[in-house]
Amino acid sequence: MSASHCPVRRPPRAAPAKTRLVALLDFDGTVAPDDPTDRLLERFARPEWRAVEAEWQAGRMTSRECMQRQAVMLRATPDQLDAEIGTIEIDPGIYGFVSLCHQRGVDIAIVSDGFDRVVRVVLERAGLSIPFFANTLEWQGANRWRLALPHARADCRSSAANCKCAHGALAGGCIVIGDGRSDFCMADRARFVIAKGTLAEFCCARGLAHASFRNFADATQRLAEWLDLNADRPVDAPASRRGVWPGLNGMSGREPGA
Repeated sequence: MSASHCPVRRPPRAAPAKTRLVALLDFDGTVAPDDPTDRLLERFARPEWRAVEAEWQAGRMTSRECMQRQAVMLRATPDQLDAEIGTIEIDPGIYGFVSLCHQRGVDIAIVSDGFDRVVRVVLERAGLSIPFFANTLEWQGANRWRLALPHARADCRSSAANCKCAHGALAGGCIVIGDGRSDFCMADRARFVIAKGTLAEFCCARGLAHASFRNFADATQRLAEWLDLNADRPVDAPASRRGVWPGLNGMSGREPGA
């Protein structure tokens, strides 16, 4: 008797997970326009912190070394530090930006080269639940502090204290909003950059497409415009498929990676 042959039923393949856009926000000078780290150093650190800052700005010192040397110059008790942190304000336009991201399916994270204690307290006070990555300010007793770098990487192209390139979907799904040198690395590989200050100058020099902004009301408008223009484009499209972007209010340059 011949054996019967029944077709083998295979379970349907699961659809690949859809890649989501991630908006990576700088904190000092961006979410909190009045640079909180410099503010705390002005208030509580020995005057030598400015010389260390100048060495970093001139490119003669990595941000890792700069931040750790400055942190040990702080002279404040936890209560004194927290009282000053409690006066730090955020850009009120951040609420509209967060709302837009939620509506359009864009994830958000804060990536800061500053102090985690500052980011945590300021976000809690503002009623914002946003994941963040920052350097760890550790109390050493009395009025002394040190800085741990849980997000530093030996292969970081910028030798940053917090390697921002390590956060988010930088292969094709990252939007960067920032203002300074610590944002250069991730901006160079992002899908889109919303920039001001030194970061805007960097984008201009590198020919990277970017939209300028003064505050988060501007940033919200720029992101909405970009999302409308790119609604039908794959989030993780290879850089080689991406060409020059259409004109956008406040935007110039080429698309990063094109």
